Amino acid sequence: MQTKLKYCGNHSIDDTKNVLNSNADFVGFVFAESKRKVKADDVNCWLKSVPFNHKKQIVALFVNATISEIEEVVSKIPVDIIQCHGHETPELVQQIKQRVNKPIWKVIHHKEEAWQEMLDYAPYVEAFIIDSKVKGQWGGTGITFDWGHIPKYIEQGKLLKRPVYIAGGINPNNVDELLTYQPDGIDISSGIEKDGIKDNALIEQIEERIKYYDNQLSR
Repeated sequence: MQTKLKYCGNHSIDDTKNVLNSNADFVGFVFAESKRKVKADDVNCWLKSVPFNHKKQIVALFVNATISEIEEVVSKIPVDIIQCHGHETPELVQQIKQRVNKPIWKVIHHKEEAWQEMLDYAPYVEAFIIDSKVKGQWGGTGITFDWGHIPKYIEQGKLLKRPVYIAGGINPNNVDELLTYQPDGIDISSGIEKDGIKDNALIEQIEERIKYYDNQLSR
């Protein structure tokens, strides 16, 4: 098993360079109100200025955006995946998928029995991200949810044949605990930042832990 890795919330040329040179499978940019919000024109310049392995996929994160807003971003940067991070209905997600013609990932904000929501979205999405819900914020808070609920999300993902990624408050100090649940992937933003910038030392620590754990599982 190889645990997939996504680094999200890249909001500068330095962030972009550090993450593109990492072992991440997915590189995320936030196009929603946030301290990490970016403009498509800036991201386009960053991606052009940093040589990178094009096996990495670019993820564009939106919160309750209109289809036209998503289309505008997709027209400017090489987006591989659309991440719907808000209250988008299954019907809207279906429309986005049809119009934009990109794989969709849907975030499920953890609450009791939230795993049941996955049923409604499964026909239209390629993966789920389970994240913390913090009042007034959509993500990047550095706060974990109760990981004791992770097995139910993973079980539902297997039934629906959709990978399940875990987000929210993951960092080098707790990633070992998270890996014991064997999620399909991990989504990290603030947990690899130092003074608001993606930090190579923290990135290396995360990747060392994941590599070690994956190797242990493969024995």
